[in-house]
Amino acid sequence: MNGIGTYILVGLAALLAYESLRAIVLGAIRSRLYRSVREYLDDNRVRLDRYKFMQKIIVKHELMNDAAVHQGIIEHAREKGAKIQDVQDQVEGYIEEIVPFFNLLSYYKLGFWVANSFLNMIYEVVIDRENAEKLKKIPPDSVVVFVMNHRSNIDYILVAYMLARQISLSYAVGEWARVWPLEYIFKSFGAYFIRRRYREKLYHLVLEKYVQLISLQGVTQGIFLEGGLSRDGRLRASKIGILDYIIGIKKNPDFNRELVFVPAAINYDWVLEDRTLIQEWRKGKEKSGFRDHVYTLFRLVGKGPLLLIFNLARYASGRLKQHGAASVSFGDPVFLSEFLAGEKRNLFELPREARLARVQEFADGLLGRIGKAIPVTPVCITSRALVLLAKERLTKTELSMKVAELRKKCRAKGGRLVQGRAFESSKKLMDGIEREKRDRTKELVDFEEDLLEFEQSLETVEAALDVLARRKIVSIRHGRLLVDKEKLALLEYYSNSLDRLLG
Repeated sequence: MNGIGTYILVGLAALLAYESLRAIVLGAIRSRLYRSVREYLDDNRVRLDRYKFMQKIIVKHELMNDAAVHQGIIEHAREKGAKIQDVQDQVEGYIEEIVPFFNLLSYYKLGFWVANSFLNMIYEVVIDRENAEKLKKIPPDSVVVFVMNHRSNIDYILVAYMLARQISLSYAVGEWARVWPLEYIFKSFGAYFIRRRYREKLYHLVLEKYVQLISLQGVTQGIFLEGGLSRDGRLRASKIGILDYIIGIKKNPDFNRELVFVPAAINYDWVLEDRTLIQEWRKGKEKSGFRDHVYTLFRLVGKGPLLLIFNLARYASGRLKQHGAASVSFGDPVFLSEFLAGEKRNLFELPREARLARVQEFADGLLGRIGKAIPVTPVCITSRALVLLAKERLTKTELSMKVAELRKKCRAKGGRLVQGRAFESSKKLMDGIEREKRDRTKELVDFEEDLLEFEQSLETVEAALDVLARRKIVSIRHGRLLVDKEKLALLEYYSNSLDRLLG
């Protein structure tokens, strides 16, 4: 018996020693990770919203004690003939579902590492530092909301990655992401969940009060103004639900800060889900259900590791081919105070329908700014040229001339041309011409600029054809370009993304 007791004690001691050692090692690793995150934040002067770190129980307490929520519970119980306690439990369930738990390590270690690896493996992510300077126009004590178009399910990753050195974004995410492990991941990144087509009045009251609570506390948010993915490449009609909730914070006498909306325009040379989206467009299906979203997302997730292995092998052999460019452009910040100052009557004193109509106009104006800020990627502008030329066979010179014409039109309208690594040499030459303008005659400068513009148009076409040929949308035979008739819808899809900019 003594021998058995000794073995048990030794086993317990070994288990205790293991757990103690594990706790020490994990603590040291966690401490080191947090230190490296803090150094990253300090080095890049990243603005952190302190309220994101608030414990969920405190957020729940604030919402449950909101006078409007309390009154909503009473009215809902009266309408449904339910017990107050049961309705309170229902509201607590809504809060539990909506409210995230932001984790610094998840966002800046796991999230940023995955985004950096995934995005740069698939795309050439083109960041325009000059365009991003627009964000410096925003007063530092403002509450900022990024309003975006929706091209792909990876928009969340791309925009967060592009802004990681300035801020961390809290997204409004649809119920499609409420599956394990996505729900845990999104919530640890600070995303809050919304039921887009759930009509219960009490739920929307709780959601409105949560959105206004984080707005009051200065949390930086990101919302997709279209409410869903574009099926035909064009911008969809704007949705005003979350936008209206955010604007409503101006009614609160405790809110005395500037509310700023930043148009963020997203575009790609290759949207990973484009074929699925185009099929839905052809079927006249403008909404995807829960099953569609989850299928698409897990198709991407399933494809990701295979693509990673494939690209790693290509990288090792020096033959890595990315899916073209991906980029985000920012429009000029829109200050809500300027919009409200232009109103003839107090927006919040208008009847509900009249107020929503004005909010809709504001949303449409933001969407117009997004359309005009859309990044002009090589595939999109080349697809536009191919659609306009409407030829089954053409030469590369014909196509380049049409692209040059469209590039000139883009510049005239303030559009941003996405130019990645393939344009580095011509950009250096253009910078050299700009520096030496004073020392040369106008005729010579004009000639050199025209020549270089055509060179860049040719580079644009080459970059686009690299992607289009790999996708067998366009082929090259005997020096002529042949467009596959059966894949015209793909060209139209990418061409349509420039509709708001080029008209």
